Parts: sequence; structure tokens; C-alpha cells
Amino acid sequence: MKKLSPLKQDLLVSFIASVIISLAMAAFQPAPFFSAWYGANLLLWLSFLLLLRTWRFFQGGRMLAILMLVTFFTRIFLGLFIYISLPDIGFDNAAENAGYVYADAYVRDTQALTFARGEDSLSTIFSAEQSADQYGGLMYLTAVIYRFFSLDEVRPVFITILAALVMTVGLAFLFDAVRRRWNEKIALAAAWFYALYPEGILLGSSQMREPFLIGLFCIAFWAVVTWREKTAQKILYFIIPVLLSLVISTPFGAILAGLLAAFWLVEWLTEQRSTRIRRIGLLVLAAMGVVGLIGGWLWLKPTLYYDAFLTQTSSGNITVLLDRMGEKWRMPFITIYGVVQPFLPGALTDPSLPFWRTTAIIRALGWWFVLPFIPFGFFSMWKTKPKAERWGLVVLILALLAWVLIATLRAGGDQWDNPRYRALLIPWFAVLIGWCWHRLREGHIAWFLRWVGVVLVFFIVFFLWYMFRYQVIKEYIGFFDMIRVILAGWAMIILGGLAWDLVKRRRARHTSDSEGSGRKVS
Repeated sequence: MKKLSPLKQDLLVSFIASVIISLAMAAFQPAPFFSAWYGANLLLWLSFLLLLRTWRFFQGGRMLAILMLVTFFTRIFLGLFIYISLPDIGFDNAAENAGYVYADAYVRDTQALTFARGEDSLSTIFSAEQSADQYGGLMYLTAVIYRFFSLDEVRPVFITILAALVMTVGLAFLFDAVRRRWNEKIALAAAWFYALYPEGILLGSSQMREPFLIGLFCIAFWAVVTWREKTAQKILYFIIPVLLSLVISTPFGAILAGLLAAFWLVEWLTEQRSTRIRRIGLLVLAAMGVVGLIGGWLWLKPTLYYDAFLTQTSSGNITVLLDRMGEKWRMPFITIYGVVQPFLPGALTDPSLPFWRTTAIIRALGWWFVLPFIPFGFFSMWKTKPKAERWGLVVLILALLAWVLIATLRAGGDQWDNPRYRALLIPWFAVLIGWCWHRLREGHIAWFLRWVGVVLVFFIVFFLWYMFRYQVIKEYIGFFDMIRVILAGWAMIILGGLAWDLVKRRRARHTSDSEGSGRKVS
């Protein structure tokens, strides 16, 4: 094999791996065996070849190879496990009996097979009124796959292969972008978060649009970060993913394009010495913000109160609380409730089937791991030196804060749609985690521990309330007393931290003044 060119090596290795894995996958899929094997083999061969070529494109070393393998196979194997096992371990409904976590994916795949079997052009998907895919892009891709590889049966594993491929390619682009913009250590931490974040693994193993949008976002982000090198080529690397994103989901594609454009503009402005250019750039940035706010409001307005109503009525417990707190507090409560979804105390105490309870706990642990990094990163970025280094982070973190709020308002306190919308910015969450992790390694840990304390107070108090409510006393206990305890705990941690920092600064100043006086006397 040493005599073969790298391309021929990649073709051979990817073919051998695809044959072995596709044979195993076909054994767990419906007959006929050849259809199950043939489609999986070609899609896996294409995937392995593209992954190897991507790895070589970045001159990847051992660590990038490990990251890409982990990212790809966690999603493939989980997707196969869900497809095989969910009919037996899930709830008795059409989607789960067919091996789908998301009912939307089940409906879309079923319709895609119908389109694939028809004689009409598949382009009619984009104008079909009965289409389950609002934008048509993912259904079109699914129908193409089925028309060529599986007209006899819905095979969700085929789409899982492509979703895992796009997310894994995205990881390589994200790793290189962060390494170039910041450093290798931040890139490594960001890449591991991207690879192992539970919500990303679940979406990447399913047949949803999010893994495709996430991977395309990574590619476009890489183009924005490295635009100075071969600029014309990087423009294509930006435009093509954005156009594909718009086809898959028009509003999300526009949002991702706007965020990346704002990031690039801020990064570019930090390099400009002309005050006039900076002012013009800031005006353009402000105009982009206004357009974004108007577009976001138009997108949110039709569903804002409806989704809040669904949150209220989907849980008898939430309905009782909202009735007790009055009209003016309902939307703030639903917003806070949505920000902490998936809700870890509820996941730990809510009785359900073992598979779904385990899934809820793991998803919640992933998000609650992120929560303390958000305020820590927001307050820490202002201390970044030199100042020019901080403005890209400002855009990134403000975008994350805004998007968490928008996702919450769009989906209320829903434990599925809300985190799914939020997951679209996993690449930037990964950057935030990587940057914060690097800062912690440098010794800036005090305030991070305090924010961890804030999250723990919230968790412990609510966990005990859930236990009392459902497991011990079996009757309603003072919810608002619990809120007062949480607020008191937060005040103690934050105010105590500020007071301690003030004392430390005064001591340091006093010591410095004493040493200065001693030197003068001597």
C-alpha cells in the first residue's frame, strides 16, 4: 500500500471499511438484503472517502483523526441502535415503532419514499402543499437517496450516515478555524465538546435538518476566519454552505449567514486604523442588528404566545404554578423555564421508560454542563488582552445569549424543540467552552466555581422540591418559598464573591504601597 498514491490509499481503505460495516448494518435492516447493503455500502464508501480527504486537506494528525472517528461513529452506532431497539424499548406509536426518535423525521421520510416511488420530478417537493418538510431541502435529499437506493422500504440509517458525515466534516473545519483564530489548546477543547455534546450526538444520529446545518455552519465559519488566504476560494467556501443552509431551512440559513457576517465585520474593523472606516462599519453593524431584530420578531411573533400556551397546558404542575403567579409573571417564568430545558431535576425524578429517562438525563447533563460557562465567558471576555482580541468573542457570546433567548421564546418551555433550535449554534458553544476551558487552565477559576455554585443551588433546591412533590410528601409544597431560597443562595454566592475580590484587591494594594514605602526609606 506504500506504493499507492494517497488518493488510491483512501479509496481502498474507505471501500474495505464500508463493505465490512455495511454488511453488519444490512443484517439489522428489512429485506431485501441487497438493497439494505448496497445503499449503505455506497453511502459509507463516499463518507469514509470524504472524511479521509478532509483529514488530509487539513494535514491532520493523530488527534484530529481520533476526533473525527469519535464524532462519526458515535452518531452512526447510536442511530443504528435506536433504529433496531426503539420499537421494543420505546413508546407504542408509529414513529417509535419505526425506529425514529423524532416524529417529524418519520413523517418526512415516509413522504419522501412516496415521492421517490412516483413518476414526477422530485423538484415538485419544493412546491408540494402536503409536504411535511416546510422548506423541502431535506425531503428532497431523502427522496433522492430512496429513489436510487431503496424504493422498497424506508431506511432511516441511510440519512443518519449523511448526517454523521456532514457533522464530522464540520468538526474538522471547526477545529482548524479555532486553531488558527485562537490556539491549539482551545481548538482541542472545542472539538471534544462538539464531538461529545449529547444533544449534538442525538441529532446527528437522527434524520433531522440540524446536523446538516451545524456542519455547514462550521465550514462557513472556517471560511470567515481564514478569508485572508486565497480569498476568492474562501468566498465560495462561505457562499456554498450558506446557500445549502437556506435550502434546508431558510430562516436558520439566514440567521447563520447574518451571525457570520457580523463576526467577520467586527474582526475586520479591529484591524482598521481609520476612524471614519470604523464609524461606517459600526453603522453597518447596527443596521444589521436592526434588520436581525425585525426579522427575528416577525419569525417569533406568530408562535410566541401559542408556544407559551403549549408550555402551560403540557404540564399540570406548570399550569398550577402559572395560575398562581398571575398574568404578568407567566412569560418571564416560561422564558426561564425554557432556558434550563432539558430540565435536569425533572429528568432525574420524572418516571418514564428506561430509554427515555436515560436520554432525558444525559441531554440535561449536557446542557447543565454548559450553563456556568455562559456567564463566566460573558464576564471574562472583557478582560481579554489585547483589546482587539475580545471583539470577536463579544459577537460570539452575545449571539449565544440572544439565540438561547430566541430559541426559548420560539419554543417556550418545550424540552425538544427548544434544545433543538439551540443546538444550531453548537459550533460557537464549542468555541465558548474551549476558550473558557483554556482560561481556567491559566488559573482564572474563582468566578467559574461561583457560577457553578449558582447552577448547583438552582439544581439542588429544585431537585428537592421535585422529590418532595412526587416522591415523599405527595402534595404541593411552597414553590415560591423555594424561589426565595434560590435567590438568597445566589445573592450569597455573587455578593460574597464580589466582597471577597474587593478585600483581595485592597490587600494587594496595601501590600504594594507598603513595599513601595520600604524601598523609599532604604
